[in-house]
Amino acid sequence: MLSRRSAKTAAAVISALLHDGEMVEFGVGGNFLGKSAFAVLTDQRLLLVNDREWKPDVVNLDVDSSLEVQGMGDDRSASLTFTSGATTVMVESISDTALAREMAQRVRARTGQA
Repeated sequence: MLSRRSAKTAAAVISALLHDGEMVEFGVGGNFLGKSAFAVLTDQRLLLVNDREWKPDVVNLDVDSSLEVQGMGDDRSASLTFTSGATTVMVESISDTALAREMAQRVRARTGQA
């Protein structure tokens, strides 16, 4: 589960990385590479950022037909795996499973895989 402090850090990094006029459409919080993280779907891309101290891990993925999303979960937590070309990233320990499902559905709808 994300701590409030970790959530603030990842959110601050994401806000600094958004392009002028870029709009966040949806987001989920979880863990990425062992650190608290956010994955956000914007009108331009999928952006994943964790709260690693001094140099957060940042992944940008184009939301096009090459982007695939797979989800796994139970009643307590979910994970989402995003694959685009040779890049595969996983957001784990998403405590709100309904948000994880909706994120997967939104990505699939945008990529034509719904």
